Amino acid sequence: MSNIYISLVSEKINSADSKKTAEKIIEFLSERKIVKKNLSDCVLGSSKGYAPAENYRNAIEKSELDFSELKINGIELITERQVFDNGGNGLEEVNCPNCGENNIENDWGNSLGNWHSGIDTDKIKCQKCGTEKSITQFEFKPTWAFGNFGITFWNWTKLNPKFVAELEKIIGTELKVVNGKI
Repeated sequence: MSNIYISLVSEKINSADSKKTAEKIIEFLSERKIVKKNLSDCVLGSSKGYAPAENYRNAIEKSELDFSELKINGIELITERQVFDNGGNGLEEVNCPNCGENNIENDWGNSLGNWHSGIDTDKIKCQKCGTEKSITQFEFKPTWAFGNFGITFWNWTKLNPKFVAELEKIIGTELKVVNGKI
C-alpha cells in the first residue's frame, strides 16, 4: 500500500525561526487534541512524528476514512531547508514567473540542487523570454514548494480550509499546499 501526504509549507520563514514556529504549532495542535504531544513512530522515514489525537477530525473535511488506525498516520514537522515535492509522481510544468512559459525541458535540476544546498547559483533562464530567476520563483505543476518550515500530514485526508487558515494565522505567513504519494 502506498502512503499519501499533504505538506503545508511556509516559503517565508527563515531557518533561524523554523524551530520556534514548530514549537508553536505543536502547542496549538496538542492543546486542541488534534495530535498527541509526545513523539512516536507514526511517520514515514527515520523521523518521529505526532500521532492523531481524539479531535483530529476537526482538522479535516468530512471523511468516511478513519486513518487513525494506520501505522503511518502522524504529523511531521520539517525545520530545515527542503524542496517539498509530490513524491516523484510526475511533473507537468515549470512555468516562468515572467511570461508563463513552461520550462519543463529546461535544465533546472542543478538549480534545484544548488537551492537545497544553499548555493547562490539557483537561477534558471527562461527559454522563451530570457528572464533569469531563482528556481523558487518558477511555478511547478503539480505544486512544489521551497522552504525552511513545513508540516507534513501522513495519510490524512483533505484538510479543512478553516484549519489551514488557523495555522497561517499562528505562523504569520501563507502556507502552500503540496500533495504527494510515496
